[in-house]
Amino acid sequence: MPPTQRQKFGYADDWAIATRDKSMSWRLKPNPNKTEVCCFHLNTKMAHRQLQVYADNHLLTHNTTPKYLGVTLDRTLSFKQHLQNTAAKLRTRNNIIHKLCGTTWGSNASTLRCSALGLVYSTAEYCAPVWLNSAHTRLVDTQLNTTMRLISGTIKSTPTQWLPLLSFIPPPELRRQNALLKTFKKIQNNPNLPIQNEIANANRNRLRSRNPPTRTAEELRANDFQLNNQWSNIQNEAIPAIRDMPGISTTPPGFGLPRKVWSTLNRIRTGHGDCADFRYKWDQIQRPECDCGAERQTIQHITTECPIRRYDGDPEDFLYATPATIEYIYNLDIKL
Repeated sequence: MPPTQRQKFGYADDWAIATRDKSMSWRLKPNPNKTEVCCFHLNTKMAHRQLQVYADNHLLTHNTTPKYLGVTLDRTLSFKQHLQNTAAKLRTRNNIIHKLCGTTWGSNASTLRCSALGLVYSTAEYCAPVWLNSAHTRLVDTQLNTTMRLISGTIKSTPTQWLPLLSFIPPPELRRQNALLKTFKKIQNNPNLPIQNEIANANRNRLRSRNPPTRTAEELRANDFQLNNQWSNIQNEAIPAIRDMPGISTTPPGFGLPRKVWSTLNRIRTGHGDCADFRYKWDQIQRPECDCGAERQTIQHITTECPIRRYDGDPEDFLYATPATIEYIYNLDIKL
């Protein structure tokens, strides 16, 4: 590579040259057949500008969403297109995980969790320290919620607060923040990296809607961010049933149970399952009545009130997966 006055970014045989200036007058002579140009600007109006860059009298292609090292960039660096693409990949990979979740023969939670971390989360968190402050991270989080539902055997209406706890995977936002902090510490520990010269400039206030990751990393470090501590705080602020679950330092009770028992246990814990009340809400049946005569057959009714099926012990036993609750689930005559 010849020396340049501007920055060069390289990985293997993939190179990029970038410059920052107040005008558009700086010119290059790249290979016209392998080169694309794009204008990045934090002002949306300015970002719509089409660059007219020529190389050997050949007009280079202006690409509004160029891809570099697997990350799709966009003109305002909102990463919307990249996260849309990532969400589509996760949807396909969740379909693969779903194949392992048969009702009776499906893999246990431990196997599903390992498969999900290797197949889904590895894709979902690629370059997360760069785009974690995007306004479009919900596109990825929606798919990760589906992944956690597959691991825990819960249904779609289950509150998302339950999902990290039952799947034994920290919330996606905390995992991204933890990845950012690790990367930032590596940078800080190597003062010779060229990126050191860019951190101060990246932290300058330009638009209120932009929050550079380096500034977020400095805040996390100043607040002594610890992944498990933050996760514990979230659990402590949740609904009582979640607060009463055993801590996050170990897998939730029942994690190694057969798929059918594990799913039923978690549907009882969360109060969301395939009972008459939910089937009525889903327009699958005409009435939400229980066959015992009660007006509504909810999960709570089945386990605490139904004269046919109620559990005789303490309802909190389900949180700890006691032998009595496991036996109750095995003997239950309806599928939840």
